[in-house]
Amino acid sequence: MEKIIAIDVDGTLLNDDKKITQRTKDSLIKLREAGHKLVIASGRDYSGTEFIAKELDFDTYGGFLSNFNGGRITDYHTGEIIANHTLSLDFIKEFLDFIRDLYIDIMIYNEGKIFTNSMDTYWLHETASMNNMEIVLRENLIDDIDFEPNNILLSQDPSRIDPPSQKIYEKFGDVSTQVKSTPWYYEIMPKGINKGKSLMEIADYYKTDPANTIAFGDEMNDYSMIEAAGIGVAMGNAVEGIKEIADYVTLSNNEDGIASYIEKFIL
Repeated sequence: MEKIIAIDVDGTLLNDDKKITQRTKDSLIKLREAGHKLVIASGRDYSGTEFIAKELDFDTYGGFLSNFNGGRITDYHTGEIIANHTLSLDFIKEFLDFIRDLYIDIMIYNEGKIFTNSMDTYWLHETASMNNMEIVLRENLIDDIDFEPNNILLSQDPSRIDPPSQKIYEKFGDVSTQVKSTPWYYEIMPKGINKGKSLMEIADYYKTDPANTIAFGDEMNDYSMIEAAGIGVAMGNAVEGIKEIADYVTLSNNEDGIASYIEKFIL
């Protein structure tokens, strides 16, 4: 039975050296050769996953890239965007005005670039590097934003991120989807948009029964995907909240956890 396999990137597909091991790469190629479909599901911008798709031979086998935690889905072969969920400009302006005095930093992806209002934004340069993106400084970004992004990425030192995040959730939790995707990232998406919905949109596109989907993840932005998939697989290094809802816990991202599951249960 043909399956759709959705795989998170950081902490899941990539090991701690930010590499895809040869064993994992080989297992994912054999997976496609056997007729299964592969989806890269990430909070990253498209440019932060395109080079990974090339490494996994998407040029030969095709597949989908789900970016911005489900905000946009792209058919790699054709470049067609099959789903594009954005935050309205009215929401963006109200949101950015609200967080103006909160101790939390702003990064917004647009047209393959990262927009920010300060070059001292926490984790800015690391984010730009891993996404292969140019940084655009707009000191008046809060007042002058003129585009509708798929998400807003907020960042702060892990020891300081929870108080402002809580205030943001109390204010906008009913009208947006919010998730702490790493200890230093807090992400805002359109209401109802997440990796789980994205996986179901792709299953619908392929006319595949959701029961024939498998998802791999490690952080709380993977929660909806692990929960929605026919089989949700937590990495051995996953946070406890993901392990608790997973159908199976595999080895860690440093131990070829993806390959171990694929070899044992699919191939």
